[in-house]
Amino acid sequence: MSILHRFLPSTAIVAGLTTLLAACSADRPAGPSLDAAPSISAQVLSPSANPYILGSAALPGSFVGFTANNSGRQSTEFWDNLSADNTVSTAQCNIGFYASAAMGADCQNQAPGSTANQGGFTTFFGDGAGSRDATAFLFNGSYTYTATLRGSYAGANSEVGWYTRTGETYAFHPVADWSNKTIGTSVAITTGGLPWGFYIKNNFNPSIGGCASPDTDCSDAENGFGGAPYQQFALFSTATGTTFLVGSEDNRLELLPNGRYEDSDYNDYIWAVTATPVQAAVCDFVTFGRLVTEQGGTKVVISGNAGGNQPGGGILGEFHIDVNGVDNHVANIDTYGPITSGVFSGPSFPNARIVTGVAKNGVSVELRVWDGGEPGKDTDKVYVKLNGVPVLSPAGQFIDQGNMQYHPQCRGPG
Repeated sequence: MSILHRFLPSTAIVAGLTTLLAACSADRPAGPSLDAAPSISAQVLSPSANPYILGSAALPGSFVGFTANNSGRQSTEFWDNLSADNTVSTAQCNIGFYASAAMGADCQNQAPGSTANQGGFTTFFGDGAGSRDATAFLFNGSYTYTATLRGSYAGANSEVGWYTRTGETYAFHPVADWSNKTIGTSVAITTGGLPWGFYIKNNFNPSIGGCASPDTDCSDAENGFGGAPYQQFALFSTATGTTFLVGSEDNRLELLPNGRYEDSDYNDYIWAVTATPVQAAVCDFVTFGRLVTEQGGTKVVISGNAGGNQPGGGILGEFHIDVNGVDNHVANIDTYGPITSGVFSGPSFPNARIVTGVAKNGVSVELRVWDGGEPGKDTDKVYVKLNGVPVLSPAGQFIDQGNMQYHPQCRGPG
């Protein structure tokens, strides 16, 4: 929050800040009307490169690296602005400093314990040149999540929580302990497939919100900081892409200094979100006949099948991975299913599957396969780990001989 009672700078500080920052720069000119919800719907949301995050169809967004340095959004990240939660022009208080464990000890309005929870995030989500612009985002409802209030630097309370979205219809779920800044409060979120996001609501933000004008703002707002509906949220990710940081701004998105001492630091409520794949029964299967590939003089031959349900429990299939004449034979498959992170994950690899087990010779085996179409050579891809060490390319590679086939139908009991 950034209203008058939060920050009363001295004349000298205001003068210094005036020379440092210009007025708000214009954002994308296109967008919905002032009182409209974002012009995206659940049916046309596009996945980003991260399977857990959905952006808008027109502005899907991407995750890029960052350096927090109060440089101002005119030329760098939209959130990297001086904060109203300080009394000196050099304080490190915006959400980027929190994400990268550089938050200053002199940041005001800290809910007890907030600063101790900072750090661990390496990229942020945006669109436009260098992905520096604020962009719409929702979480993919195909997964389950744990959302934890990690910090808050707000001078007054707002109502905050999460929502689901069906088309243009929102269902809001306020969380009282989040709104009251009880740091460490966790909520398990499972939506049955509906996209979901965070919202913030109060009676002191005059900006037109993205989901219930004028005082409710949602994380799927498309129009950044330059036009309604305003994007009041910033999204960060860990290097693994499975845990996220969401920072919210509770007031008008104006840069310091200005007549009403408004703010654009996105640190008023801060959540960590951890995604978990939905553990649904997987009954499809993959067959692969004498796949041959080579890397750096290492010849690998893969044969077998995997997937489907054993009548008495367990996973159907067995397979061989022969590496330079050494046969790693997995007779009992431990796990089989879709790939949610790492090699062959994401929308570019539909129907990719990961299989694990321990070979008869005691070697721990991980096999990832993707059926890229016919004939197999230069269309199908494989990735192999033995005892945790990649045998082929660390990004996976095409096969030179053979063919694999993904079968979407169930094999064995449903």
